[in-house]
Amino acid sequence: MDSLKVADAASQLAADGAESIESLRGDSFSLEVMRFEPGDEDPMHAHGEDEIYQITSGSATINIEGEHVGVEPGDVIHLEPGTEHQFRDFDDELVMTVLYAPAKGNSN
Repeated sequence: MDSLKVADAASQLAADGAESIESLRGDSFSLEVMRFEPGDEDPMHAHGEDEIYQITSGSATINIEGEHVGVEPGDVIHLEPGTEHQFRDFDDELVMTVLYAPAKGNSN
């Protein structure tokens, strides 16, 4: 069994001045904790894997190929491979987990 305390990972990210850390990895998935603050920038991008985001704390807007959706704690967003997206408008500290399947960097 693997387990993760998201708050602890977010605290470490804040201390390191980093935005993300891979916290769990298996043969078919990887999980990152991400953290953004007001003023941070997340450029428009896409990944080759399915992505599932779960918002832990904070609020922001996600731009999904031109559609802007507000996100807040408890929200879950699924993006198919190749979907252009970016998080923006961070009102406060935004903490979330993102599950990649297959593991990030292992898509064909």
